[in-house]
Amino acid sequence: MKEMDVRLERLTTMRAVHTHALSDTPEEDAGKKIRAWAISKGLTAKNGCRLFGRNTYPTDKPEPHGYELYLTINDAIESEGDIEMGAISGGLYAVLRFTNLNRIGAAWKKLWTWLEESAYEPVGWTKGSHGWVDGFEEHINWQAEEKPVTEWVFDLWVQIKA
Repeated sequence: MKEMDVRLERLTTMRAVHTHALSDTPEEDAGKKIRAWAISKGLTAKNGCRLFGRNTYPTDKPEPHGYELYLTINDAIESEGDIEMGAISGGLYAVLRFTNLNRIGAAWKKLWTWLEESAYEPVGWTKGSHGWVDGFEEHINWQAEEKPVTEWVFDLWVQIKA
C-alpha cells in the first residue's frame, strides 16, 4: 500500500491508559504526561504498545481544543495519577498512513474527502468526557523520540458504520 492511500481495517476494542490536556499546547502537554508514565513503567521499549491521540473540543467551536492520548496496554498494567484507564473502541475504520507531522492537515483532508466520496458513512462526532471527539491519530514510531517530526509516521483512524 502506498502512503496516503486509504484502507479499511477492523479493530477489536483495546485496553488503554489515557491522559488529557487543555492548554495552549495540548498535544505536547499530553505527550509529556503519557511518555513520562510509559518510561516509568518501562513501556517505551516494548513492542505492542500503540499510541493513539485525538483532539477534544469542550464546546462546539474549534477553539479552545484539548488533546487526549491513549496508550494500549496489557491486563497486568494499571493506571495511576493523571493517567486513567480507558479503551480504544473496536469497529470498522477508514485508515490513512502518512509520514511527516507537518503533513497532518493535508492527510486529514484527504481522508475526509475519501470518506465523502465513498459509500461509507463515518460514525460521527461523539461527546466524550473531555468534549466532542472524532477520529484518532496513531503515532506509529512514537518510541523513537529522537527522530525529527519529518520522520514521524502516523495512521489516521475514522470509525465508519459497518
